[in-house]
Amino acid sequence: MYIPKKNYFLLNLEMRNRLGDLAAVSHILAEANIEILTGSFTRGTGSRPGTWQIFVQPLNATTAEEMKKLLLSCPDVLACYIKESRDGLLVDSLTFPIKISSGQRAMIMRNDVWNSMLQKTREKFGSGGDVIIYEQGNMAGRMTGKELLMALGKDKVTQQLDQIVAMYQALGWGRAKILNFVQSPLSMAIRMWDSAECMGQISDKATGHFIRGHIVGVVEEMYSIESKCVETSCLARGNQYCEFVLEEKKRTIPK
Repeated sequence: MYIPKKNYFLLNLEMRNRLGDLAAVSHILAEANIEILTGSFTRGTGSRPGTWQIFVQPLNATTAEEMKKLLLSCPDVLACYIKESRDGLLVDSLTFPIKISSGQRAMIMRNDVWNSMLQKTREKFGSGGDVIIYEQGNMAGRMTGKELLMALGKDKVTQQLDQIVAMYQALGWGRAKILNFVQSPLSMAIRMWDSAECMGQISDKATGHFIRGHIVGVVEEMYSIESKCVETSCLARGNQYCEFVLEEKKRTIPK
């Protein structure tokens, strides 16, 4: 975060799992004229404490040590780590590793950096680059499908396809919606607005190969089938959205 000519702090708090713990800490900060700017909270499970990461700005001359002492006086705060800005700049080096809700480690990458990586792969390998990108997406999709089956079971996963597709929006890949779905033989169409893979691209061909591969990987793991997926509309071609049509492959019986 960068706020020119301002002195502010990042607080990383371990919180007791109690209804009202956030309110108690917020009250203490407000009483001390310390303003909350932004943050995120994760409730702990079982004996694990919750975590609250917040950027705050004192409206007085409160030091880091004074703030730490103040927060630790609250019985709901189990531990407190503080980092102060320098010349208006503060980089979060307290929250590591980054984890998603399943507890797995994650990383954050800017969309333009990812697009540049994909574009360089296409430039370097030509049409083979599209295949590489598709296979990478397919492998990622298969991992996602396996994790969903392990966590929820096949019945729940297949009954909540709209929620599964919503993961693309939750992950920042794009806003996706199932247009139609047929159980047997399996076929479905997914429309995606604001695709992170295709935004800013200009091409006479569809470019959503990673997401196309990911859709195939997820579906094939969930339904134990072979399928093919075609991107029929694409932002890179000037369409208003990307659209993916997936169909189950016909199984041939050997003679």
